[in-house]
Order: sequence, then structure tokens, then C-alpha cells
Amino acid sequence: MRHALLQLIDPLPLSDAMQKDKKRRSRPVELLRAVYSAAMLFCIPGLIITFISPTFIIKLDRINQERVDATVTRQLLFLIPAFKETAVDIRDMKSKTMHGKAIREGSRTTGRIVGNAEDEGVLQLNSRSGAPVSLSVSPVNLDDIEEEISSFINESKEPSQHLWVTSNWKFGVLLPGAILLFSLIVFIMAVRSILTGKTLE
Repeated sequence: MRHALLQLIDPLPLSDAMQKDKKRRSRPVELLRAVYSAAMLFCIPGLIITFISPTFIIKLDRINQERVDATVTRQLLFLIPAFKETAVDIRDMKSKTMHGKAIREGSRTTGRIVGNAEDEGVLQLNSRSGAPVSLSVSPVNLDDIEEEISSFINESKEPSQHLWVTSNWKFGVLLPGAILLFSLIVFIMAVRSILTGKTLE
């Protein structure tokens, strides 16, 4: 009876306590939501961008003194292996740079030029047995990558070597990196809001 009277006289403290208890119970759920939201904020656009402008891992293996194999793995989100090809017993390499065409406004032939498409480098590894393996390499690094592979084949005595290459620094690395940084900032702000109980401003 006394507890009921006290509750009728001053119900607010009990209500506040219940709300605080509810907030404490919901914190793990809110944290999971924050993790999921931040992951989706990065993964969805990141997957699309790195699918269009992927990065590659080239693994060179020295089978014997006369044979070097190259395994090329296409990476999504810098870490996820998506597709793998192997050039068995590399014979030689070919590379070329395709210069980006002019981007025109309206008509493709007579419209006003508003910019130029990105240049694209292509490296082709020709094998003595099997089909050649081609990959997109940023023109900035194309000559260096070709030189490193050639040096490994002809001069190095190491049993293996890994090379990381990107098809486009601007869209394949810098843009996903900026999205990742933004996602981390949003995640940190959300976690801080959940733990402190303060709303985001």
C-alpha cells in the first residue's frame, strides 16, 4: 500500500529508472546496428568500385631455373580474392597504354569536350603452355611492374615474390579509401552517441 501511494505521488523517478534500464539492455543491439550500418556504408559502394577498378596480387613462383609461373588474383575491397588465373611457364610479356578518349557533352562526335577518360594500362603475361593472362595496371606503374617481373625471371634467385598492383589509383584506391574513412567516422560517432546517450548533432 505504501509503495503504491509513493508511486502515485512521485511516479517520475520509477519511470526514469525503467527508461535507463531499457537503454542499458538495448546498447548491445544498437552497437550491432552501428557495426552493420557502417559495414554496409563501406561494403556496398566499395564492392561496386573495386569490381570496376580492381586491384591484383601477382604471385611469382620459381618452379625451377627455367620455369616461372605467375598467379594473378583479382581482389575486391583490397582483401577478398574474387578471381584467379595462372600463367604457366612465362615466355614473355606485352604491355600497352590506352589513352582515354575525350568526353563530350551531348553528341559523341560534335558535342563540347568536357574532359578526358582515364588512361588504362594492360599487362599481358604469355605462357609457353595455356592461354595468356591479362590484367589492368595503372599506367603510372606499368613499366615498373613489367621490369620487376622481368627481373625476377632473369636475375633473381628468390623462390617466390608477391606484387600488388592497381588498375586505377584514383578510383580503385583513393575513392574506396575515402569511403572507408567516412564509414569509420560515422561508426565512431554512432558508438559515442550510444555509449553516452547523447544524440548526434
